[in-house]
Amino acid sequence: MAHLATGVWGRVTLDQVLRKNAANAPDRLALADFADRSDWTRGEPERLTYAALDRRVEALAAFFSGLGLKPDTVVACQLPALADSVAVLFGLLRAGLIAAPLPLALREAEITERLDALGAKGIVTVAETVGEPHGERMLAVAADLFQIRFVFGAGGPVPDGLIPLYRLYEEMDRLPPMRDIARKGNAADHCATVAWSLDLPAEAGATPAVVPRSHNHWIATGLMTLLEAQIGTGAVIVSSLAPSGLAGLGAAVLPWLLSAGTLVLGLPASVDRLAEEVAEHAADHVVVPALFARRLSERLDAHKASANLLVVSGDRLAEVELPRGTAAVDVITLGERALIARRRRDPAAAALIPLGAIGAPSETAIAPTLVETQLRVTPARPGAPSPARDGTGELMVRGAMVPEATWPEADRTGLRDRPREGDGWVRTGIIARPDPERSRNLILTGRGSEIGGTGGLEFDLTVLDALFRDVGDFADAAAVPLRDEDGFERLAAAVVPKPGAAFDPEGFIAALAEHRIGPHRLPSVVLPVPAIARAPSGRVMRAGMASHLMRR
Repeated sequence: MAHLATGVWGRVTLDQVLRKNAANAPDRLALADFADRSDWTRGEPERLTYAALDRRVEALAAFFSGLGLKPDTVVACQLPALADSVAVLFGLLRAGLIAAPLPLALREAEITERLDALGAKGIVTVAETVGEPHGERMLAVAADLFQIRFVFGAGGPVPDGLIPLYRLYEEMDRLPPMRDIARKGNAADHCATVAWSLDLPAEAGATPAVVPRSHNHWIATGLMTLLEAQIGTGAVIVSSLAPSGLAGLGAAVLPWLLSAGTLVLGLPASVDRLAEEVAEHAADHVVVPALFARRLSERLDAHKASANLLVVSGDRLAEVELPRGTAAVDVITLGERALIARRRRDPAAAALIPLGAIGAPSETAIAPTLVETQLRVTPARPGAPSPARDGTGELMVRGAMVPEATWPEADRTGLRDRPREGDGWVRTGIIARPDPERSRNLILTGRGSEIGGTGGLEFDLTVLDALFRDVGDFADAAAVPLRDEDGFERLAAAVVPKPGAAFDPEGFIAALAEHRIGPHRLPSVVLPVPAIARAPSGRVMRAGMASHLMRR
């Protein structure tokens, strides 16, 4: 294949890269937890050298296989930013299993739906994070899904009913060695993870799609961040992102693996706490959500520390101004389809997203292509015969990091195949337009009007509309994403109370929470309005309502 010819793809799996790191630098610190780990989850902070990590991964793989979990079985992972979480992920991969990382914000209803469709046979989670009882929730999911055979508990002591993995680590030396997994063809082409994504604007029928990503897809994704951020061998990387999705894996775990570096993980209570970890470990790079990037840069100065900031943004690039002298790379995740990393030339301005072939590092003209972008121009309005004058269209991607194979269980489960458009191009559902000053670069404007997202999670706004009306018993209601001037999004509920009915926003949010829809879909504000603005088709005019509500 073309990606093999360029050297971007190869025949080495992710767990084999880890094994090589352990052989070359066994005593190097591989993983470390934040010092305050016990403040937000169970267990004391851990520090694992590459040799110790590889032994743990080997024991986990042997244990999973010994329980009868066969290669290509899906095992869900809802795990926070912990050293043990990374060990569990690689233990699954070494056993030939397919990991399905789940965001921490997902609740029982969504988890049950996803695992049922994926045919998952096991779950790995922790007891709790910041009081959220993940272990108990996953036991409830397993009780509802007959197919779930095992619920494992990582990271330390766990509730009754979970299989405690930390007990396994106490007996690692007694376990038989892990047998090599026999694979047909190139082992690196086999599926490593599956994720969910809402890809299409509602006009095209937005439904969840499964994104299967092979070892080679992940290596290409990690190379984008590694090369653009110039992450050298043995680099120290600090991250507060959970090891799930393109952001947590593509911006932190994969660059760490490919650089044979040190990854420091945790869930900081404050930006200052994150800065303390960067200073304590003399980190070279820190992965930070765009929302906290400026504050982190300021706190690093206060701690007399410096690090290259990997500023993670979603499908609408946050225009975060950073202080003069800050070294930063913008890492933009396009749903679960692709990741683009670009170094900032000016700390005050976000990097531009190129149109066409994208390699890394960007200063190198002969860099191999990792992903390509193009626009599929859309009509200016529904039913309009001519395309938008400013070139606005849907962002399409293809390349070494973009999965092309379909999920093998799609026919059985009824899951929608990924929306391909020929020649390898895959739709993202993200709307963009050419930069008027630099036509070979793109400006992202977000999802289609009926797709929302907070905290890296996507959801269908029309589903929330119906739930808001039902739970609140309103005359009408709509979910309206609000974006501030920096591009950060929060969710509002615009509601039309029935005549004479009491308006109780706190009670409404509490009633929504009882549906266990997850905090990412709970509105941060509930605003009464005289009417919901709708087009003749009945579609909610969310952009106009957002402008009106922001003025309030």
